[in-house]
Amino acid sequence: MTKTVTALMATCALLAAAAGVHNVLYAQAASTSGGVYTDAQAQRGAALYKEQCAACHGEDLKGNDIIPGLAGQGFTGNWQGKSLGDLYDKIQMTMPALNPGSLTPEQTADLIAHILSTSKYPAGTTDLAAKAEALQQIKIDAAKN
Repeated sequence: MTKTVTALMATCALLAAAAGVHNVLYAQAASTSGGVYTDAQAQRGAALYKEQCAACHGEDLKGNDIIPGLAGQGFTGNWQGKSLGDLYDKIQMTMPALNPGSLTPEQTADLIAHILSTSKYPAGTTDLAAKAEALQQIKIDAAKN
């Protein structure tokens, strides 16, 4: 009986420690400053951006008088305080302009990673999720460039 109680207590302690680590990691990733995408994902997004987005939003993601920018102040002005889920939904439903809804969920996440990378948000060790629900928890903070 004593071994069982000891084993149970050790298991509970281990689970509590794991939950604490999860909460710390989650807190770090609760905004775009927390390293929410990988460099490899941003590179995939850069290639896709050139094919699907650059003609309208510009090679430098700065947009123009009509098309909104996806980097720097143009991006921050439109998206700061909103979630990556909001951005994901916007891209999924309305982009590219001539073929809206044609991007896969993974392509949309890759494009967001490229947008974040261009604005100097730090990369992390895990790809950005390809689901709006998961991205709703990540807030967009001030752009870094």
